[in-house]
Amino acid sequence: MTSPVSPGTVAPTADWNERLAAARPGEFAELFHEAITEDFGAVAQLHQMLETASQWCRTHDARSSSVELDILADRLTDLGEELHLVAEDVGHEIHSHSHRTAAAARPSPAVSARRTPLVRQSEAPVLLPPNTVRSQPRSR
Repeated sequence: MTSPVSPGTVAPTADWNERLAAARPGEFAELFHEAITEDFGAVAQLHQMLETASQWCRTHDARSSSVELDILADRLTDLGEELHLVAEDVGHEIHSHSHRTAAAARPSPAVSARRTPLVRQSEAPVLLPPNTVRSQPRSR
């Protein structure tokens, strides 16, 4: 049995999913933002579909379904605004994480100082005589 929906009508959403799944960390935030906020993004496409379905229902005297679809379209608008905020947060979080990772990869100044030789070549280390007793710290 053949589906009344052509295969090309599902591709944009599937394309966003594939693109998001394959995205590198540096491009994910921008791609997610596009998928959520752009005119051809997933939310916009779903919103358009709900409006089209609502209009179809009104035209064919399915008024209660039309009203329900309009309510869902309004809720989707609110959800789209929340997703926009999440998209911004994702961008900040990924950006922040990449800076922390880069900072962790660099040695700290204290580590760099420890790697610097403390004894110059001309100075010999001071050796204690073997029978020198050092006092041990007392525990409290």
